Amino acid sequence: MGHTVYGERIRKDFPNILVYPEFFDSKKDLLRRNYTNYLRKLWSLRSTIKIAIYPDYIYYKLQVPDKVEYIIPVHSLSKDVIKIYKELSSFTKVWLGFASNEKYRDYEIADFVEFAKRLNAKTWYLGISTKRELREAVKWNFEGIDITTMLLGEFEQIGDYNYVRRKITELLGHTKAVDNSF
Repeated sequence: MGHTVYGERIRKDFPNILVYPEFFDSKKDLLRRNYTNYLRKLWSLRSTIKIAIYPDYIYYKLQVPDKVEYIIPVHSLSKDVIKIYKELSSFTKVWLGFASNEKYRDYEIADFVEFAKRLNAKTWYLGISTKRELREAVKWNFEGIDITTMLLGEFEQIGDYNYVRRKITELLGHTKAVDNSF
């Protein structure tokens, strides 16, 4: 889960959920391709970060902390992805990240799952923002997911921590088994 004012409370109430900075995704820097700033933050928070997004479209090894797990955002099922996956896997745990938004990928989910299986890679569903995407992640047995606040509700609703806690509890219930009722 990304940066939130409820970080400490979520950590306490849901110890299995990684909240920023344990889950590190400085989306602003990544979207702007400001990798220098991204890497500076990554290094400064390295003792706290457990899992970080590896910069998009970078298929060579950057100087990154080795005690952090990385999610490689996969935009294309290419040899470049295999190359960086193997390079990073030589010193840390690596996940392959499925882009939830179709405009950021040129493949279908079944192809992604097969690609990851051939590499014996763990799979992560990036940026779940709808219940359909959550169902899809559960159906295809993704081992990791991250959600956007849009999945929790409207801006006014997520201002209430009790509401947020209730929604997270509900979502966690849905990740235990496929449930098409939500």
